[in-house]
Amino acid sequence: MPIFVRTSRGVVLTDIGERVLLRARTITSEINRLDEEVNQLRGELTGAVHVCVSPFAAARIMPRAIAAFRKTHPKIDVHLSSGLFPGALKPLREGATDLVIGPAPPPDMIREIAVEYLMEGPIHIITASESPLLAARSLGDLEQAQWIMIGGPGGPGDIFRKPFEDHGFNPPHATTTSESYYGALSLIESLGAVCTFPALLLGDVQKTWRIARIPIRETIEPLRISMMTRAGHPLTPAADALAMCIRRRVTSL
Repeated sequence: MPIFVRTSRGVVLTDIGERVLLRARTITSEINRLDEEVNQLRGELTGAVHVCVSPFAAARIMPRAIAAFRKTHPKIDVHLSSGLFPGALKPLREGATDLVIGPAPPPDMIREIAVEYLMEGPIHIITASESPLLAARSLGDLEQAQWIMIGGPGGPGDIFRKPFEDHGFNPPHATTTSESYYGALSLIESLGAVCTFPALLLGDVQKTWRIARIPIRETIEPLRISMMTRAGHPLTPAADALAMCIRRRVTSL
């Protein structure tokens, strides 16, 4: 039962090999986590917490949450990475990430994942501040616009199609995708393209980027900002303490 196979591209893992690698990474992560947990329970407040955050969580939730966490856990390292579902979920399942803070994935993506709702994240449609599309008042006026999708297909940036369908319009095709919020904002500003964007971040980015909200009549369903952990795997004391700081920060938003 081989776990490697030689191809024209070199040696690659077979399907069985991929499963073995995934399990090995999970075991290694659990061993490291157990070592940290035992030390923390002994009162040795050392170790690390790995958190993957959406742009909204990075800007509005984590700064104050980490500031509060530092008061009680000054020696714990906090590693932040950026990501959205579906890409953010694989490291979480493997144990490489302790917490994911961002839009909740759909039910068919949450296998082995516990999802704790934190808050609603309203969504606006934005374009360049001098774009003629600012005169649009309905999604139907934006069917032929140049759309940019933040993140990959199946992620939270893909939500722009559903409101069109719900209101009887033809959903547009995003001709450009961007894994970077900054890259997307630059394209929107320079090209006059349109994009869905977290309403609670709009004021912050308008200080730097010449973008504006398109005041359409239709409402776009808000995203459910949530905290995700591995189901059936307790957090280390340090990760649990940071999770509590995140909850407290959200209540003040």
